[in-house]
Amino acid sequence: MTATAERDPVIRPFDDKKTAAIINAARMTFLARGFDAASMDQIALTAGVSKRTVYNRFRSKEELFGAAIEETCRNLLPVDASDIEASLPPREFIMALSRQVVAGVLTTEALSLRRIAAFEAERTPSIGKNYLAHGPQWLVDQCTPILKRIAAKGVLTIDDSEAAIWRLGSLITEPLHTRMLLGDHPDDLDAAIEAQVTSGVDAFFIIYGAR
Repeated sequence: MTATAERDPVIRPFDDKKTAAIINAARMTFLARGFDAASMDQIALTAGVSKRTVYNRFRSKEELFGAAIEETCRNLLPVDASDIEASLPPREFIMALSRQVVAGVLTTEALSLRRIAAFEAERTPSIGKNYLAHGPQWLVDQCTPILKRIAAKGVLTIDDSEAAIWRLGSLITEPLHTRMLLGDHPDDLDAAIEAQVTSGVDAFFIIYGAR
C-alpha cells in the first residue's frame, strides 16, 4: 500500500478558526515538547479551546500531528502558483517554485518536525508513515499535476510524473537538507539554497529535457 493510500481521509481542509488554532497550537506543542510529551490537554489549553473541541475535530494525537505537518507543507507552496506558472517560462517557474520549497523545508521548524518524525518512527512506525503521507507525499501530490502541465508544453519528456517529482525533490535538496538535519548549517543559507536549487534543476533538465 502506498503512502497516499494510507493517508487518513478524516483530516480535512482547515476552514474554521478553531481548527486553525488547534493545528497551530499542536505544531507549537510538538516543537516544544516532541511528540511523546505533547498532550491533547496542553494543545487544547494553548489553542484556547476545550479538549472536547479538539477531539471533535481530530480523533487522536497522531491525526493531529498529520494535520500540523500538512499545514506546514501548505505554507511551502505559493497560493498563486497557477498565476506564477502562467507568467514564467517553464524552467524559470520550476526554479522559482524550487527555491520557495527548499527554503521552506530548511527552516528551523520544518527541520525540527522532520527530526521528531524520524525519532518517533523507530518506536511507532505509524507516526513516520503519517509524516510521509501528510508531508513529502502531500507535496508530491500537489506538484505532480504541475509537472504534467509543463511536460505537455514539450519542454520535458516524462513517463512517470510522480517519480520525476520525487527525483526533482532529491536533486534540489540534497546534500544540503541532510547536512542541515545533522546540524551542519552553511554560513550563507541563501547562497547555499541558490547553488543547490540551480544544480538540481540543471540535473533535472539533463535527465528529463525534451529530446
